[in-house]
Amino acid sequence: MIGTCGYYRGFEEGAGELGCVLLQQYRGQGFMTSAMLLAIDFGINNIGLKRVWAITTKQNEKAIKLLEQLNFTKIADLDDNEIEYELRRNAYC
Repeated sequence: MIGTCGYYRGFEEGAGELGCVLLQQYRGQGFMTSAMLLAIDFGINNIGLKRVWAITTKQNEKAIKLLEQLNFTKIADLDDNEIEYELRRNAYC
């Protein structure tokens, strides 16, 4: 296994928090971009999610870049030095 990608919580409200982890030696090769795109599609088209969001730390520049490339928008600065992102509406519908 080289990493994980999936939804963590929020399903009761038609939403899902998407998260991922990838071993360092596999970063920058497009694996997580592909995995996140598949997870987004599955969440919207199979689970029926109306909202997809993600949380990362302000220092995690690679995660922020990935989220922004996938049409996520920063919506909040959170406690503990974290940032919340949300998939832009109609980005994958």
